[in-house]
Amino acid sequence: MSYKSSAFFHTVLVRLSWIIIRSLIFTLRYEFKGPCLLSKNKHNPKPFIFAIWHEHIIGFLSAHAWTEPVLTMASKSQDGDFAAHMAFKMGYVPVRGSSRKKNVDKGGKEALEEYLEKLALGIKGGITVDGPRGPRHVCKMGIAKIAQKSGCAIIPGTSVATRYWTINSWDKFKIPKPFSKVVIRYGEPIWVSENATDDELMEICRVVERELTAQEMKS
Repeated sequence: MSYKSSAFFHTVLVRLSWIIIRSLIFTLRYEFKGPCLLSKNKHNPKPFIFAIWHEHIIGFLSAHAWTEPVLTMASKSQDGDFAAHMAFKMGYVPVRGSSRKKNVDKGGKEALEEYLEKLALGIKGGITVDGPRGPRHVCKMGIAKIAQKSGCAIIPGTSVATRYWTINSWDKFKIPKPFSKVVIRYGEPIWVSENATDDELMEICRVVERELTAQEMKS
């Protein structure tokens, strides 16, 4: 199959997938639990950054779809094409890029700069902390560094459906079944000092992991 044919079928698949996901979203019911700074106020003038597991993308993003602009991060891979297209259709602001792999630039530095610029404009953010390729439930340092550089708080968030399909993928990706209830749970804000060391940033990642795990167990 030629490159052009392959790209065409990939585009068609992405768009068909979105039609299916959109139809599913309209059948779901949502319940929101836990504290969350959903709007800026005089005590919290900066936006915040949602921290979620990769497997919760559909449930969590759909719960906040078409409300207000929220930044998302997606790799430049074909999987990233799907995630970015879905996020854009839901009213999110996708930023493309990921960390360097095997000494190959994946656009991570430029993506980080763009993400920070948009946070500075007051746009909230969201990051799948164990994405784009895992290991599952291991928070990478990216979100801690973004919180450190931006001064924004991290808000751990989970999405657990009463009924769902689990895909046989590295993250055990969850797809809520039609007409199921999706419980969205928020944790307390996690702040990162601008003077934090790498060891302290790693500890922030461990805190995020513990919070997300605890929230899942409550749902």
